Amino acid sequence: MKARTPATALAGAALAVALATGATTVPAHEQHKPVDPKVAAEKSGSVRVRFDDAVLTDQTGRTRKLKSDVLADRIVVMDFLYTTCTTVCPILSTTMARVQDGLDAKAREEVVLVSMSVDPARDTPARLREYGARFGARDGWVWLTGPTGRVNEVLRGFDAYAANFEDHPPQVLVGDARTGEWTRFFGLADSKAVLARVAELRAARAKPAHAGQKH
Repeated sequence: MKARTPATALAGAALAVALATGATTVPAHEQHKPVDPKVAAEKSGSVRVRFDDAVLTDQTGRTRKLKSDVLADRIVVMDFLYTTCTTVCPILSTTMARVQDGLDAKAREEVVLVSMSVDPARDTPARLREYGARFGARDGWVWLTGPTGRVNEVLRGFDAYAANFEDHPPQVLVGDARTGEWTRFFGLADSKAVLARVAELRAARAKPAHAGQKH
């Protein structure tokens, strides 16, 4: 028996996983039509985000400072979810799991995966830990929750807030917390595209500071 479930096996099980969390109704945002490719293209690309040292709680119950502790100067892959979601969030979590599996040992030293709850009132650390385990989450994948007001302010900074959390925009953000360069993949992101962007940010870091400068 394998020690963990491969991410590739999760796509077909996404609905069953979500239903196991206890959802009894179909959330409003999941009654929406699929994201139009044109809309996804228009909303994807380079973006500005803002975040401070908001004190949040991770899936182990540990207090974490968003800016100085979780993100620090790392390359970040970030999504937004709630654990009672029945389709969209599990699919995004599957994408994140595939990204996790696609990082080699060296990349894992530079990259942090962050999944932030948009429903902090119900998504306790224990609930996030259980949900993450179903997607094979390992060290380096942080799941965050906290007081509702504080979480909502953080979500606004990443343009991920919705007055009704069930209507939160589906997206994955990839950024370099050191340089402030961020890219949004709107809709159901392709893990290969996310990994390619991570590779680009890592390559940019590896370039000598004087590269391209004339002497």
